Amino acid sequence: MSQRLSDLVSLFIGLAESARILVIVGLVVVVALLALLLAALVGALRLRRASRAGRRASIAAAEVIPSTNFARDGVPCDPLNMRIVGTADQLAASLVAAGWYRADEITLVTSARISLDAVFARKYSTAPVSDLYLFGRKQDYAFEKPGTNVRQRDHVRFWRGEQPASDGRPLWIGGATRDAKVELSKSNHLPTHGIAPDVDEERAVLSGDLIRTGWVIAEGTAPAFKGPTQAKNAMGDPYHTDGLAAHLTLARTQPVPLLPRLVRQPTAGFARGITRGLRGRLPQAGRDLARQWEERRKQSQGAATPEAQRRNGA
Repeated sequence: MSQRLSDLVSLFIGLAESARILVIVGLVVVVALLALLLAALVGALRLRRASRAGRRASIAAAEVIPSTNFARDGVPCDPLNMRIVGTADQLAASLVAAGWYRADEITLVTSARISLDAVFARKYSTAPVSDLYLFGRKQDYAFEKPGTNVRQRDHVRFWRGEQPASDGRPLWIGGATRDAKVELSKSNHLPTHGIAPDVDEERAVLSGDLIRTGWVIAEGTAPAFKGPTQAKNAMGDPYHTDGLAAHLTLARTQPVPLLPRLVRQPTAGFARGITRGLRGRLPQAGRDLARQWEERRKQSQGAATPEAQRRNGA
């Protein structure tokens, strides 16, 4: 072993000065990458341990569908104001057709990027969302509609329900909120967003975006709380709601099976092109609902604020 080490040292000394510099730089890069990998693994283990309380609380919730999801420390968090019936492919197809993107996973790179983009007020269309918990696990899917910069966006987390819908397809439980600011999480000190208080408005924004695509063949509401509610989420952000969740049923049209994985940059444009090709295959019921929604939007357009008109596609 010592002879091999001596040979390596002799080989290194015998190199030209420029070659020795390259070797040293290469070693520094390798060590730095290994350190980053170790830090990522340690961080992931710490986050998983920190989320145990949230997982347990989300399992122990007495309701079949709780009113809120849960933060990693087990504290009730954002209201669950969406119910969507459809397969994962149909869910992704409807959202990409509506102009929403699938959020990136939380990593060191995406956390650093969202931090920098928040400082410089830049756009990040697929910025990650913080993990919240329901049914003992973090969200199955997260989608977002970017705003003018990363500090503001519409976004929704979805969990596949424990029981299927009446037609046998999955029932997706979602929490749609609008991010109004960027702040540091109190639990893990990573960047996260503070939500706007009117969560019913965000429910209406997402519902309207989906309905106008033609993918929604039936719409209704379901109770999410016992009645009108004012509360705070785990970050201390206040919100108010009428206590209802939107209940939307998607068309049975079968999109591309791998579509949920394509609704990210740089493949989001390709996925959107696929959904445009499916428009002609959507049932008449979806087109009728889209037309009715457009008529309602025009009727209410005059009374809406400029910001509300912009967010609802006016």
